[in-house]
Amino acid sequence: MSIAAEQQRLIDAMVGTWLGELHSYPSPWDPQGGVAVGRTQARVALGGLSVVSDYAEERDGAITFRGHGVYAWDALAKVYRMYWFDSVQPAPTLVPVSGQWSGRQLVFTSHTDVAEHRYVYDFQDRSYYEFSIDLRRAGQDWRTYARGQYARQG
Repeated sequence: MSIAAEQQRLIDAMVGTWLGELHSYPSPWDPQGGVAVGRTQARVALGGLSVVSDYAEERDGAITFRGHGVYAWDALAKVYRMYWFDSVQPAPTLVPVSGQWSGRQLVFTSHTDVAEHRYVYDFQDRSYYEFSIDLRRAGQDWRTYARGQYARQG
């Protein structure tokens, strides 16, 4: 089985062990905001057809958040797909978030009746990326809820 060039680009960018710092701004999900140490383990799955990541945030020596992501190239729709599950949502959202590359940024966006969400992975190079989560409600500007910087380990 050959891996599509788009999927290979995803693998090259995401797979590895990443360590960094995430700044969360006050929000309904994190009323105080704060700084956490973030760790991601991302690996190739299903013979290269997906990337699976496990993420954990630590504050004051305790794990305060966990997330699990599945990322893949959807060749039929010509978009990347992200499925995300975490310890904050009461139930997983089973609808994938769609994404595209814009230069060095892999940008996923979702739209609901209430708001738009944007998840930006800005790959500076193979050893470092910046991440942000933004939200925009109808008639409002984008607001950043979290911003992090991560370095590839090993």
